[in-house]
Amino acid sequence: MHPLFISFGNFHLYWLSVCTVIGWLVFSFLFWRSLRRIGINEDTTFDLTFYATIVGIFFARLGFIVFHQDVFTGKSFLLWFTLWVAPGLSWTGAFVGVLATIVLLSRQYKVRLGQVLDAVVGALPIAFVIGAIGTLLDGSQSGKVTSVSWAIVLHGKEGLRHPIDLYQMIAIIIVSAFFFKMGKVGEAKKWPYGIVSVWFIFTYSFFMFLIEFMKESRVYFGNITVNQWIYIVLIAECIGVLYVRGGGREKVRPFFYRVHKRFVSLGVYLYDKISRRRLTNDQKTS
Repeated sequence: MHPLFISFGNFHLYWLSVCTVIGWLVFSFLFWRSLRRIGINEDTTFDLTFYATIVGIFFARLGFIVFHQDVFTGKSFLLWFTLWVAPGLSWTGAFVGVLATIVLLSRQYKVRLGQVLDAVVGALPIAFVIGAIGTLLDGSQSGKVTSVSWAIVLHGKEGLRHPIDLYQMIAIIIVSAFFFKMGKVGEAKKWPYGIVSVWFIFTYSFFMFLIEFMKESRVYFGNITVNQWIYIVLIAECIGVLYVRGGGREKVRPFFYRVHKRFVSLGVYLYDKISRRRLTNDQKTS
């Protein structure tokens, strides 16, 4: 690994920082270009990019703190904010933060969420690959040791580790190539905005969920990592969106109506029982 990009005396600049900034610039440019092409106001695009960046950085740092508790346990909370002392960001945290910001602000700025999601997905792959190159050079992600016998012979007892960054780059390239083609088909057939993007997020989350099995993680919840739980939530959300957009809303609505009616009936019944019991007790004491 070659984490150091350049050094001047006490000043050190690392590949991870360089690639993170370049990835953000590429993402911002592609995101702006996609929204401009469909006529979104540039002030709105700037606001979406600005707030998504701020929230993404916050969640990225928060995710790193949660996933690397050994670095911060027993130390001052000020270490949370000193990236130059304890560097580290979580890609999963940033991804969730950006998506949440886009979803919440789209309605406020009266922009169609599907169009914004399409712009995010169109800008994401290249930025992700650039960031993955940074983590590969930095060595910040560690894969589990392989069980291949020849690797143990050649590299000692530890053997080879899974190249997580390489796996992620290959996965995102394959998924992006497929959905680039799918996007062209969607444009030709006039698919609703956002459908291709939801499928992209679903497939991306599924691949990342599988790759997590080969990644060393410090934080588990049950038998799987916290990252995998986040990907499960994203997959479930995508399934829900696709179901509703596919006509499932008319099937789901009567179900929730029946459930709501049952709860109301149960509440009225319990209130009636409690009221009678109180009345009886009051009569006994009077």
